[in-house]
Amino acid sequence: MLNFDWASSISVETAKWIIIGMFVLMGIGVMFLPKRFIYAGIDDPHWYHNLKIWAIIALSIIGGTYLYF
Repeated sequence: MLNFDWASSISVETAKWIIIGMFVLMGIGVMFLPKRFIYAGIDDPHWYHNLKIWAIIALSIIGGTYLYF
């Protein structure tokens, strides 16, 4: 089994900011996706087909929830 005893010394506030940082890194990673991956399988792309927009919106909602609580 995995041993996470070391994590008990991390405060809740520190853990919260680590998670927020991971969401920010995921958002930055999404921005580097090539256009061919974003519009894969779409013949006539519109702005609302852009998966980068939806990924950033979803990550913002989840990250905002972590910041609020």
